[in-house]
Amino acid sequence: MAIQVKWSPTLIKRTKSKQAETQVPWSGSLSPHAIFLAEGFNDADAEAVLVLINDAQAEMGDTLNDGDRLEFMVSIQGG
Repeated sequence: MAIQVKWSPTLIKRTKSKQAETQVPWSGSLSPHAIFLAEGFNDADAEAVLVLINDAQAEMGDTLNDGDRLEFMVSIQGG
């Protein structure tokens, strides 16, 4: 199967795919971080991004399971 990946509108224009939603082939050690880097982002970019796996907040280094839904959103700080 595959991982369903959704990008927030702010991030779409910076991805290599330029698509709001993509599919990535699943492998046993795949993480959100690997997908993020493969789309042309870097570790500094990752600091401002929130990761959701199956609609629950997750970490960039978490291992994905076959069929997961992954979403990258811009994390907005304020106060």
